[in-house]
Parts: sequence; C-alpha cells; structure tokens
Amino acid sequence: MRTGTISVDSVLAQAQAKLASSTQQTASGGKSADTEALGKISPVLAQVQERITAQSQTVTASLSALGSFKSGLADLGTAAKGLGALSASSTPEAVQAALAKLVTAYNATLKGAAAAGSDATARTQRALDSAVDALDMPRGNLARLGIARQADGTLALDNGALGKARSGDAAGVAQAFSRLGDSLAKASTEALADDGRLNNYLDRLGKRSQALKDQQAAVLSTATKLSQVNSASSSLSAMALAAYRNAG
Repeated sequence: MRTGTISVDSVLAQAQAKLASSTQQTASGGKSADTEALGKISPVLAQVQERITAQSQTVTASLSALGSFKSGLADLGTAAKGLGALSASSTPEAVQAALAKLVTAYNATLKGAAAAGSDATARTQRALDSAVDALDMPRGNLARLGIARQADGTLALDNGALGKARSGDAAGVAQAFSRLGDSLAKASTEALADDGRLNNYLDRLGKRSQALKDQQAAVLSTATKLSQVNSASSSLSAMALAAYRNAG
C-alpha cells in the first residue's frame, strides 16, 4: 500500500526490524515515520503507538539511570574497602588519596540516586547516609576528621582538618576511617545483592520494557494486516471497475 510519498509497507517493515534492538526515538518532539504511516492506516493505532513509545522511552531512561547508579555504588564499595585498609602508618598522601576517592564515589551515588528517582535507590542512599552519620558522633566529629557535609548532602574533603587530626592521633583517625569504610562497603554489598531491592527493581523494569516492545510489535502487525486488506480491497475495486467498463 502506498499513500502520498510514504510507503506504508516499507516503513512498517523497518519499524518491526527496529523492535529487535531498541525503541525508535522521535525527532525533535515530532512524530516518527512509522507513527505517521500508522496514522494513514488507523488513527487509533497511531495514538496507541505514540503512547507505547513514550512509555518505552521512560522505562529506557529509568534502566539507564539505575544502571549508572549501580555502577557508582560498586565504585563506592571499592573506595570504601580502600579506606578500611588504612592504618596508623599510612602516609598522609595515601590517606588523602583514599579519602578523596571515597568522597568522589559517595557524591556520585548521591547524584545517581536522584537521577534514578526510585524508592530502591532512595533507600540505598539513606543506608549510605546512615553509615556516614554514624561517624559524626559526637556531633562535629566528621568535620574534625576532615570530612565536611555540604548543604546538598554531598561530602567535601578538608585536608587541613584531616592533617590536624592525624597529627594528634593518627591511630584513632585510621580506626575511625576503617569503621566508616567497613560500614559503607557493607551497605554497598547488601544493596548490590542479587536478591536486593535494586536488582528486583531492575528486573521489573526489564520485564516492563519487553512487554512494551511486544505491544509495539502487535500494533505494527495489526497495521500490516490492515494495510494488506486495504491493498486487496483497492485491487478488487479496480478489477470491478474494469469489468464494468468492459461490459459497457
């Protein structure tokens, strides 16, 4: 079937092929070519296609954000283990480097949790926050050790305060950081567990994504059948008209 300058059958075939790998994105907020083709066959199918596409894009964005959060969480676990390995004999440079890695990784998870915007990531971030807050007892101990909590919840490294704390009690500082490292590493490991909330949520999103792709395939299949019916109807009409003219 051909309508105007758009080959419906060709566009539908291309759209079906794209479903095997990803959802077609619309350009500059406009309708995609396959949606326009669907509209010429059935406006209802076109509306369904647009709705499913929008939902698919939302799910894909959530999967990407959650994947980034999990990657950042793994980095935090690695940084936490490095912090826990410090001792009273560690050089100032080693301590600063380990703490800087932890602060960077922690801040990345905070940003990732906000981007993912799910209950699973929010709960994980609260567990990480609790591990950091535990080191701030008595209140102000965190800043004394060289870790400042910013107004937005992120952490910042204060090398001056860190150096002063180590010069007064290097062993005590190492022990405090070891506890912090162990707590954050534990929280990270639990969050990344196969049966944890994050992976359960990822699994649900993956199934939702596949269900939407299946729905798109069904819409395109229906549109193809309608296109074939319309083509056959047009051919029959042409044959009937030709027969009428010949009879005359």
